[in-house]
Amino acid sequence: MPGLNNWDFALMNDTRVTERLLAQFRAEFFNGWNHTQFGYASTALVPATFGKITSVQIDPKEIQFGLKLIW
Repeated sequence: MPGLNNWDFALMNDTRVTERLLAQFRAEFFNGWNHTQFGYASTALVPATFGKITSVQIDPKEIQFGLKLIW
């Protein structure tokens, strides 16, 4: 069966606004390289479809931004 190739990662930046206030910016990437995840191979004993992969899980790349204020 095909393996999974899924990369999730995040980039964060902390910026001090005042002495007591900190702003944190985040960019989070889910399925960052946009790889297609293939389904399982057919195990039916029909010669025309045996071993063929006929499905994919298409989860597109998702990007999420966030801003957090810490005081």
